[in-house]
Amino acid sequence: MIAARPDLLVIGGLTIDRFADGSSAAGGSVLHIARAAAPRGVRVRVMTVAGPEPEARAALEELRGLTVSVDDADSTPTFMHRDSPTGRRLWLERRGGAIRVAELDPRERPGAILAAPIADEVSTIDLARVDATSTRGAILQGFLRSFAPDGEVRPLQLSALAPELVVELSQFDLLVASREDLLGEAADPPLQLGALRRCLGPRPELVVTDGVRGVWLEREHLPVPWRVDGVPSVGAGDIFAAFMLAVPWPRERSGSFLRQRAETAMRVVAEVLEERRG
Repeated sequence: MIAARPDLLVIGGLTIDRFADGSSAAGGSVLHIARAAAPRGVRVRVMTVAGPEPEARAALEELRGLTVSVDDADSTPTFMHRDSPTGRRLWLERRGGAIRVAELDPRERPGAILAAPIADEVSTIDLARVDATSTRGAILQGFLRSFAPDGEVRPLQLSALAPELVVELSQFDLLVASREDLLGEAADPPLQLGALRRCLGPRPELVVTDGVRGVWLEREHLPVPWRVDGVPSVGAGDIFAAFMLAVPWPRERSGSFLRQRAETAMRVVAEVLEERRG
C-alpha cells in the first residue's frame, strides 16, 4: 500500500524495447523510475499508456498499485536498439497512444511531477494540466525526437518546437536533456545549455546529461561518482531526473542545492547500473 501523498508522479509511456540479439523487454520512463524508486523508499505513482502486447501487460502488472491512470492504446511504442561506434541508435518501429492527464484528488497531490514522454504521448494541452502547485520537471527527450522515413530517431532542433509547448515548458522548475537530445543545436554541452536557456527563458533549472562523463549544470560540470561499464544504460536519464525531484525543493534554490541533488541522482544511477550487473 502506497502513501496517499506520493513523493513523485511520473507521466510517461511504457515501451517495448527490442535488441540486436533478438530479445525484447518492457521499458519506458515509468517502469525504469518505479524499479529504482521502490527499494529506495521513494513513493512513486504513474500515469501511462500501453497497448495489448504481453510485455506491456506484464509491465502494468508490475506497476499495479502505483498506477493513477492507464490509457489503453492499439499498440505500445516499440523501439529497436542498436549499438554503434558513436553510441546507441534507435528506430521507432511502432507508435503508441496518448496519455490523458487525469485530475488528482487534492489529498493525493504529489510533492513533484515529472513529465517523461517517450514519443509524443503527452500533448501540450495535457502538459498545461500538470498541477503547478507541485514542483514540476520534464525530461525533454520525448519532445526533442524526430523520425526519419525508416523510423530512425534523430534529434529535433529547438526552433522546431511548437511555440505553445515552449511556453508551457518555460514555466517548469526543472528540465533535463541528454547531450544526444541536443545534437541538433551543438555538440558541446555548455553550448547546448546556452541554446536551451535562450529558448526556454530564465525560470527552469537546466541540466544536460553526458553519459559516463557526468552531467552539466549551467554553473559547473559534475563527473560521475564512478563508472559502470558493460551493462545497459537504458533508462539512466529517467532515473536521474526522478531523483533530482525525489525530495521537496525549497522555494528559493541555491546553486549548492542543485549540485547536491545532481550528485545524489548520479549516485542512484550508478547503483542501479551495478544492480544490473548482478
